[in-house]
Amino acid sequence: MTTKLDGDNTLFLPFNRGHKGRAGNPPREDGEYPVAYFWEDICQRDAWLRIFHSFVYTEKKDVVDLKGNWSRRETLIFPRFHQWSAVNAMVADAKANGPGMQYLCEHSAGSGKTSTIAWTAHDLIKLRRDDGEAIFNSVVIVTDRTVLDGQLQDAVKQIDHRFGVIAAIDRQKSSQSKSKQLAEALLAGTPIIVVTIQTFPYAMEAIVTEHGLKNRNFAVIIDEAHASQTGTSATKLQAALALGGEGGIAGLTIEELLEKLQQSRLRPKNLSHFAFTATPKHSTYMLFGRPVDGHKRSKEHPPVAFHKYPMRQAIDEGFILDVLRGYTPYQTAFNLAKQVEDAKRVSGRQAKRALAQWMSLHPTNVTQKVQFIIEHFSRNVSNRLDGKAKAMVITSSRAAAVRYKIGFDRYIERHPQYAGIRSLVAFSGKLTGKQITHAADQRIAGDTFVVDDKAEFTEASMNPGADSHDLAATFERPEYRVMLVADKFQTGFDQPKLVAMYLDKKIANDVEIVQTLSRLNRTAPGKDDTFVVDFINDPVSVRRAFAKYDDGAAIEDVQDPNVVYQIKEQLDAHDLYASVDLERFKQARFQTVGDVTKKEDARHKALYAATERTTRQFNERVKALSDTVAEWEASYEAARQRGDEAASKSADHQRKAYSEQLSALLGFKSGLGRFCRSYAYIAQIIDFGDPELENFTAFARLLTKRLRGVTPDNVDLDGILLTGFEIKSTEPAKKSGTEPPKLKPIGPGGEVRDDQPDYLMEIINRLNRLFGEATPLRDQAMFVNHIAAIAKENDVVVAQVENNSRDQALRGNLPGAVQQGVVRALTSHQKLATLMLKSDRQAMAALTDLIYDLLRENRVIDAEGLDPRRRTEP
Repeated sequence: MTTKLDGDNTLFLPFNRGHKGRAGNPPREDGEYPVAYFWEDICQRDAWLRIFHSFVYTEKKDVVDLKGNWSRRETLIFPRFHQWSAVNAMVADAKANGPGMQYLCEHSAGSGKTSTIAWTAHDLIKLRRDDGEAIFNSVVIVTDRTVLDGQLQDAVKQIDHRFGVIAAIDRQKSSQSKSKQLAEALLAGTPIIVVTIQTFPYAMEAIVTEHGLKNRNFAVIIDEAHASQTGTSATKLQAALALGGEGGIAGLTIEELLEKLQQSRLRPKNLSHFAFTATPKHSTYMLFGRPVDGHKRSKEHPPVAFHKYPMRQAIDEGFILDVLRGYTPYQTAFNLAKQVEDAKRVSGRQAKRALAQWMSLHPTNVTQKVQFIIEHFSRNVSNRLDGKAKAMVITSSRAAAVRYKIGFDRYIERHPQYAGIRSLVAFSGKLTGKQITHAADQRIAGDTFVVDDKAEFTEASMNPGADSHDLAATFERPEYRVMLVADKFQTGFDQPKLVAMYLDKKIANDVEIVQTLSRLNRTAPGKDDTFVVDFINDPVSVRRAFAKYDDGAAIEDVQDPNVVYQIKEQLDAHDLYASVDLERFKQARFQTVGDVTKKEDARHKALYAATERTTRQFNERVKALSDTVAEWEASYEAARQRGDEAASKSADHQRKAYSEQLSALLGFKSGLGRFCRSYAYIAQIIDFGDPELENFTAFARLLTKRLRGVTPDNVDLDGILLTGFEIKSTEPAKKSGTEPPKLKPIGPGGEVRDDQPDYLMEIINRLNRLFGEATPLRDQAMFVNHIAAIAKENDVVVAQVENNSRDQALRGNLPGAVQQGVVRALTSHQKLATLMLKSDRQAMAALTDLIYDLLRENRVIDAEGLDPRRRTEP
């Protein structure tokens, strides 16, 4: 049996450093406590016995070796100091203050939150008042990730093996509905209940509406807590109230019912939240943080985390790795051309989106990056961790993930020296051949990506021989080295043997950047470095995101609740609804007729009737404005064809004016959604005391579903060609000396941005300038063919290539001949030859590998220069 600290590999006492916060107390903002304090706490007899009684447990995992032999590995888990401290602090506070409190644990990714949550759950369920009464009747653990759901269940079960201690709500393992399972588990007093975020609303519904649970107290432990995980009980409660499912409402007026609904959004007094996250948002602090020393929330006394273990502290103490040390940005430079003249202008926003997707799926983009990734992994990663190091490739879409998998398999098939790099692909649902096909496939990539339009691609079909139902466990097997993903496993995936990550996806927000790259930060025996190769993201944005959470996040100001009223004022200004519409909607929500089925059917019709006037008015305006914009655009094109500059300018001015009106009108629809989200969040923090907001929220939610948008134009990309492509190494961003950015509260928003149309060729030219000048593919082809011709002049090299395997030939005279050829090419291909001579060994090795293929098959690269994997007879 191995003995280790949670997440580490050797047993040692991590209590020899000062930590922010003393066991049993909330953390302080003013530095570290002396070391002696911690020894004083830990070495007390009760504390020491408690570690062995309540924390130490045996972790059991099934593992498999390269020969397919399975065994059971047992590991004795000890807590780290921050885990021990956090659990003790929360449990002590919960005992002192009882239910109805909020706790935010800001613990770095990779710091062992799964075990901390499991220890906290077990301690909370055993917590008693002085008279022996349980403080919490049940603990509900909420996670937003299916993978972690299983990890949490395993951790909780391994701490306490008694039957009936834990129940996992799973629709696949029970014929009962989730709400039925939850109600039964809560009513039965099951100590610990594990649910996913999708199931959590059913738990809140049961806690609020079940009569048998009125006098019981609950602890809700939320992993990666954000605003979306709370505030759902009111939505679920609405149906129960409207249908008379909650006792004691028969004599209430509609206004009192609305007030009851609004108050239900506030946290129930019989429920405490224990929220864990590495990357809190502003709303996370507002919902789960507390001001220091009991002050009222304000800018001077903002809410803070109850317990904090930030990224920098975890790195300094050796519990996680600093992934930015191995971060290397690359620029994917490309140039596009258009063979067909533009017939009309297109939406600039839609065109850029379409071109980005076209480029991400282009066979040259995929094959070049696949080659780069495989060769980088082979030379820099594969031999690490005794040959067990793994990598993850983050792709931009499900179609891109499938194409990467196809490209991986074909490249390895052609290069058997990489046969040991087996890959898995993870994506949801299924795709057809038509969805993954690119217009340039057959012309450029030969048969690499050519598939039948009706062919279907799923995880199971793309991973033959692998258990597609549990890819996380399958990836643990030593033969699988690379995981290609589209969203799945990008966050919440714990695989300590991950050493490298290749990013080919634009990551939109700071939280996702930190969560994604943090998949690499886990420690493992022999793992002292990580590699992040980023093809697409701005390195300045990446460093800024990490700076925000490096030493723990902080908020700029508390949330202003008046934002809700500001958004509503913006909506009122559109004059699309009146007070009579809201009154009719209110009456319709709580009308009572006949039996339940008829009641709900009649209520549904009445609600639609109450929103009909606004719906019709909005949709008619959108259609009228859209038609007018199209007419003025047609007038612009006609004037342009005639060469009438004055008329074209006048038409364009009119088109722009109506387009701005259309954008403002569409802003009404997005504003409804913004109001609903803001109200659902802020109503958890304060009691507005304004039941009409509750009615307006329901009105806005239904209205949003009924309003139409504008059908996007189809951007015709026929005739687009990729004329240049290059992967360039760029300088990583330097650490900024400025203060880390703070989390900002939400504002009213409502800014309108008009989508300016343009000709596709103009958009392409701007993209070419934006992504930098790339060496034309034709020039690259000519350069490689020239080097091959020089190497062919050497009879010894040719003989070695023809009579030996690839590995033997690459250890012979070929590498030297290629390098000499590059030097000779300085006279005819100065730019490319100079670039190659200045590049690292990987680039020269890739060129040598390509020259071997050309000599072996007696071929040259296609004169079009569009893909060096395709070859034609000279």
